[in-house]
Amino acid sequence: MFKSVDMSQRKLCRLLREDKTIWVLYLDIVKFQEVEFRYGYKICRQILDEIEREINQTIKQQRNLYLFSHFESRGGDDFVVYFVPGKNISWNITEVIEKWITPLEARFNHRIRKLVNEKISLRSGLAQCSNEPTRSPDYLLYAAVKEAFLLNKSEPDPNFFARRQEIAYLIDDPGKHLKAAFQPIIDARSGEVFGFEALARIPNSTCFNNIADLFPFAEKIGLLYPIETLCRRQAITSFPQISLNKERLFLNINPLVLIDAEFGSGNTRKLLNEKGLTPSDVVLEITERSSIEDYSTFRDALDHYRNQGYLIALDDVGAGYSSLQSVAELHPDYLKIDRSLIKGVNADPIKWALLETFVTFSKRIGCRIIAEGVETEEEMRTVVQLGVDYIQGFYIAKPSFERPILNPLKEILSPTLRHKSIEQSSILSMVEPLPLFTVHTLVKEVEAYFREHPHLWLVGIIEDSRLVGVMQRDRLFAALGTRYGVTLYLERTVTILMDTNPLIVEDTTPLEVVSSLAMQRSGSQLYDGIIVANQRKPVGMVSVANLIKTMAERQIQIAKGANPLTGLPGNLLIDQEIRQHLDRKSTFGLIYVDLNKFKYYNDKYGFQQGDVAIKVLSEVLVNASQNLAEDSFIGHIGGDDFIVISSPSGLEQLAKEILHQFEQSCLLMTGSEYLSVALAGLIINTDHSWTPLLVSERAAQIKKEVKAIGGNSYILR
Repeated sequence: MFKSVDMSQRKLCRLLREDKTIWVLYLDIVKFQEVEFRYGYKICRQILDEIEREINQTIKQQRNLYLFSHFESRGGDDFVVYFVPGKNISWNITEVIEKWITPLEARFNHRIRKLVNEKISLRSGLAQCSNEPTRSPDYLLYAAVKEAFLLNKSEPDPNFFARRQEIAYLIDDPGKHLKAAFQPIIDARSGEVFGFEALARIPNSTCFNNIADLFPFAEKIGLLYPIETLCRRQAITSFPQISLNKERLFLNINPLVLIDAEFGSGNTRKLLNEKGLTPSDVVLEITERSSIEDYSTFRDALDHYRNQGYLIALDDVGAGYSSLQSVAELHPDYLKIDRSLIKGVNADPIKWALLETFVTFSKRIGCRIIAEGVETEEEMRTVVQLGVDYIQGFYIAKPSFERPILNPLKEILSPTLRHKSIEQSSILSMVEPLPLFTVHTLVKEVEAYFREHPHLWLVGIIEDSRLVGVMQRDRLFAALGTRYGVTLYLERTVTILMDTNPLIVEDTTPLEVVSSLAMQRSGSQLYDGIIVANQRKPVGMVSVANLIKTMAERQIQIAKGANPLTGLPGNLLIDQEIRQHLDRKSTFGLIYVDLNKFKYYNDKYGFQQGDVAIKVLSEVLVNASQNLAEDSFIGHIGGDDFIVISSPSGLEQLAKEILHQFEQSCLLMTGSEYLSVALAGLIINTDHSWTPLLVSERAAQIKKEVKAIGGNSYILR
């Protein structure tokens, strides 16, 4: 038997070399284990014998149709049949199921009718094997059997052969069949284009109406790598024609491709250089729709590309495999929130809370959020309110082969709608300048720089605008102070002494997180400087001493009772501010601020939207006061109640400005028709014996009067 199989294989290989086509059919029995469970091993052994007899008999009866045919049992219920179609055959490979398998199944069931009282179904996978001069016949046959096996185990695809042929055309002539479309990603603050995601398109396709079907199919037939390579080349080639001002190119990369040795050959970087681009212009989007099984190997591959300057985005966050584990393991620069979480986020409190959590989480770990799939004005307003960094979707612009014209967004991107509490506490608020030197700088030049600037204690070392290390003042002089230090190091480049693993944080990282990271370092590095970067490009540095001082001051401020929602001073500081004015016996103005019918609004739209309304009101109060009365004090009593203390001379103008700004902000909010604010103004004169309690009671009386008016209104007493 083994000799017969070997001879048949040799004949198949010879026919391949003669450019004959071979059809490879992989057969098994549907749910055979269940059949064995119902009838037992003995009956199932007879069933397998009968199917072998029927296949052999069918091949023998149809031998005039084929130049050669061969049948193999692969063990259990798995069988492989090879056909070399001849001139007499009247049907092609797409008709094999109808012409060969279906009749075979009927005859087989007739054979076993006395063994079982049910129909036994056959499952098939069919592949076509043709000669390729660069591949051996053995390899081609093995690949065809493997393909047939995979197709056997997957869902039936009536368009399989047409799709395979279309991919063959695409690979042979990608310039004719494949194009790159680009969809803009905008900065949520400025509305400017930040970058473009490249999306593959096959304009004249008849089999891939949805481009998302292309890549799974290419993976199924073992052509994922060449297809992704062609798409990537087309994107890089076309990108310079639509981009301006260092806009970034987002390239989709399947995890399976990224760890492929061929991907690391340098061809992508070479093409970037030809088009005037660098790796720092490119963001590799790792799709979450493919499982990452070995995070350690994958992380090593990512580090390899990061070291070249590429940035990393995790795509489809919230819709694919192990989102949180991928974030924790891969440390991406961007998180692209999937459309499934963005769709209807304005009306879904669960999606709202999830997106808000992702935004807060991203600030904590120093990455940026991209909301993708924004398709409506309401979704756009909501993602802006929740503080995402970048936005992508049909509402801004659809993918296009040319540079698209963006939908006007100026009003929606109003800064009064954004959450600000996190940004106000970022490390960026205390950054100091960081002197920079290149990797080619000699140690003696840095040593001279430190001597000329005795108060500087840290410099950065860059390569292609990216920070690759730092030089600490004390460590440099310690190294030079050794017995042979000057001889060994002074004429060498700084890379020999630089620290290649400093603490680097993103400029949006909260102070509390930076402090925690700094204190987790080893004793020898505990007081080393901290590098602040924006997308891995150095922004400045922070000393641990200044960080500790700032954190201590913040803790004191928190202890004073700032409101946790708005960050504004709470009741303790409000009381102190009023007492100070009364003790100085100075005339001052006070405005008690309260939202009308806030409970109804909060119940109707949910507490998340209620919090947004409160934050918007607090920001209006701050902005209006800064515009007209910089010395004003704004406090948050609690809930929707605020207080503004300012100069009495401009109190009425300030009240009008607050109403005006609030009206404008409400136009951009959900349920704006239910939002209005009541302002109770009161001038505190020195000719009256005021106490904080009397001030509170008088303001409450005026508030009651103005709320009776309704709408956006004020009363000044």
